[in-house]
Amino acid sequence: MSIIRTEMQADAQEMLKLIIETADFQRAMAELLSQENMTHALFDIAKEREGFIEPFQQAVKSLGELPATPDADKEWIDELRGKLTQLLSDDSKKAIFDKCLEKDEMLAEFINRTTLGEQSTEFKTLLDSLNDHLIKTKERLSDS
Repeated sequence: MSIIRTEMQADAQEMLKLIIETADFQRAMAELLSQENMTHALFDIAKEREGFIEPFQQAVKSLGELPATPDADKEWIDELRGKLTQLLSDDSKKAIFDKCLEKDEMLAEFINRTTLGEQSTEFKTLLDSLNDHLIKTKERLSDS
């Protein structure tokens, strides 16, 4: 393991962190909505998203790096912002869904920018699968 990361290693690490962050955020927001007895799909989406963590951890390892975790303080602040949004919104369910979609958009933009898919067909397939999941998530949350 080198001290200097390649662009591929940095991208794989960032992708892994974003996947974990978005899954954690959606789970936290799902718990928030559940306290208000609202039905929603966020728990299912978070569970599906968590399914991408292990494959991306393996991708990071295959590039010669150790998987990193997101900044816990940043995640806490994001969750706090979500709670504030819920408190200040007339339609808390829609406001929470919009926040989740904003975070997903950051992940989708990163997928479109990364060159990880050029590394191997396995990485390309994994990125395509994650992108499909994001598209379906957007449809589910937009329709609710």
